[in-house]
Amino acid sequence: MSLTYESDEQKWAIIKMAIEQNMPANKIFGFKIQEIREGYAKIHVPFKEEFVGDFIHGLWHGGIIASIADSAAGIAASTIMTDARDKLNTIDLRIDYLSGAIKENLYAEAELLKVGKRIIKADVKLYQKSKGTVAIARGAFSLLKFEE
Repeated sequence: MSLTYESDEQKWAIIKMAIEQNMPANKIFGFKIQEIREGYAKIHVPFKEEFVGDFIHGLWHGGIIASIADSAAGIAASTIMTDARDKLNTIDLRIDYLSGAIKENLYAEAELLKVGKRIIKADVKLYQKSKGTVAIARGAFSLLKFEE
């Protein structure tokens, strides 16, 4: 049984559905994929009070931001998968926090830097409309191709 994609449009629709509807953590975050294409993903994450880590200043928790960066990079990496049964795992994630994220929606744009036979690297920019860039991240992922 093959689970290869028949077209790019089908691939994007399946990835979008899996990310937004089938992954429990992403449902909690409220991920909405705004744009997806090969090597790129843009994610919208609506603000929730539960995301506050610094209650005195009303800023997002850094761990939530790191989780969003990891997911956005993984979504961008998933765009080069050729079979829905391929397996993608985070190897490493490095993040630089540039500014505190305020009580406002967050956006993440992830773009692939390098695609090797087994390793994929992606950069992520996390920003808010009124603050600009609040963090940048780089992720490395292993790609295990499905073999029947």
